[in-house]
Amino acid sequence: MGDWIRGKPVEVTEDWLVANKRQLKPSLFTIGGGLDLLNDGLPDVGWIKADIVKWLKQQGVEVSNGYKTKSLLLSMVDDVLTPAPVEEVVVEVAAEIVEEIEVVETPIEEAVVEAVETTEQEI
Repeated sequence: MGDWIRGKPVEVTEDWLVANKRQLKPSLFTIGGGLDLLNDGLPDVGWIKADIVKWLKQQGVEVSNGYKTKSLLLSMVDDVLTPAPVEEVVVEVAAEIVEEIEVVETPIEEAVVEAVETTEQEI
């Protein structure tokens, strides 16, 4: 594992950390996060998997306990940062249909005369 100087941070790869994790006692070693390559506070390939999972959980994403690769976790980060577009519902207003109604006015006198003539013929 090499020589270690107390209090001096040492950068190692994630693969090295996974391979030697059993030898690193938590009482003697503090394992910190990875580098933020873009220095923007968003997970990138410099982050370790544990920190990516922690960030996803802070964003409200449910991360199962099963094995996840760093690539899969970073794709989940991309989904959080660029959600699928929501289709906007467009309500179309139907054009108001105006029908013209032709009103036929029959003078009352003609209607009465016709009614009287009809009753006289029936009698």
